[in-house]
Amino acid sequence: MNFNKGLREEFYFEPKFVPLNHGALGVYPKIVGEALNTYRLKAEANPDRWIRFDMYQALERNLQLLGNYIHCNPIDLAFVQNSTQAANTILRSYPFKAGDKILYYRTGYIAVNKTLEFIRDQYKVELISIELNYPVEDANVIQLTKETIEREHAKHNEPKIVMAVIDAISSAPGVRFPFEALTKLVREYDILSFVDGAHAIGHIELNIDELDPDFFFSNCHKWLYTPRGCTVLYVSKRNQGFIHPTAINSAYKYHEDRSDASSFGQEFIPPIIDISNYLCVEPALRYREEIGEDAIRAYSHDIAVKGGQLVADILGTHVMENSTKTLTINMVNVRLPAFKTTKSDAEVVAFYYKKLIFEHNTTASVYKHNHNWWIRLSGQIYVDLDDFKHMAQALVILTKELNEEN
Repeated sequence: MNFNKGLREEFYFEPKFVPLNHGALGVYPKIVGEALNTYRLKAEANPDRWIRFDMYQALERNLQLLGNYIHCNPIDLAFVQNSTQAANTILRSYPFKAGDKILYYRTGYIAVNKTLEFIRDQYKVELISIELNYPVEDANVIQLTKETIEREHAKHNEPKIVMAVIDAISSAPGVRFPFEALTKLVREYDILSFVDGAHAIGHIELNIDELDPDFFFSNCHKWLYTPRGCTVLYVSKRNQGFIHPTAINSAYKYHEDRSDASSFGQEFIPPIIDISNYLCVEPALRYREEIGEDAIRAYSHDIAVKGGQLVADILGTHVMENSTKTLTINMVNVRLPAFKTTKSDAEVVAFYYKKLIFEHNTTASVYKHNHNWWIRLSGQIYVDLDDFKHMAQALVILTKELNEEN
């Protein structure tokens, strides 16, 4: 199969839309949309039979498929609607005590970091942050994390770090994080690993059994081609007794033993909502298998690397990358040209989004990092170099427009 803009016919895109922001919201092919509508109609044809009987088998089948795909026991998995809900499920369930320390990175997803602030304010835990200024070498991230842990654990008469919040692939910047090494590192210090894999599934190879995190979640609707929202949550058996859904249901049980998993599965049966998105894992995986899992990842990475460099060349800037080239997977970060403006940072972001969407029929994620402005572009099977060129030309026009406002 040829991967290029011609493949957009298999998706629901407007004819002239240039989609370079897959990492933000994801999309799904029409064949998955057909399955989505079929499940919605099944639920309406006989609601009582569906909700009381049939949906359980369908949910179990899709969790089984996900377990096979990411290499873990499906009974340790549950569906939730998005990564923010998954993060809240973990953080608001775990029995933190006042003074407990949580390690996190300032480059983490804003909704997760805001949830950490809530936990701090509600339960009086202490947040230990690590500042990263990209591009950064993986070895430096690991060393800085180790030094931070040892510094905190060396403090006398203070609680130690109990949990570390680690990205698999960060959002802004959109870079691969050395999460495997960091998960192993924090385990050596008896620190729980909370791995935010929002961008991971369908993006990179995952082996949860081998990684052995305490907590992990990933949005199937970003890179796996399911409809929004569909997120898989993994909780290791050693922690399932402590974790409960954000909406408590009739299956709730209190467990003093953190490894008591007796109610985990029942507690995480979805409430009365439309679960059709969850059931689209099966057709999404079938679609990926038919066109080639490895081929999807290889093309998406290759076009991101080549497209990002093309945009950087046209803009006269550079791609965010380290010396070992571990940062770019299927999302590439390109520095925007310098500009002078009286707009606030929020206004700059809004300017680019609005102008790109309504005047140039494209979009991508614009953000500020380390005092510079960047744009995150996504490679996918339905884009080609002409699309990246279109984006670059739009950015030249918009940057000139910003400068001329002064």
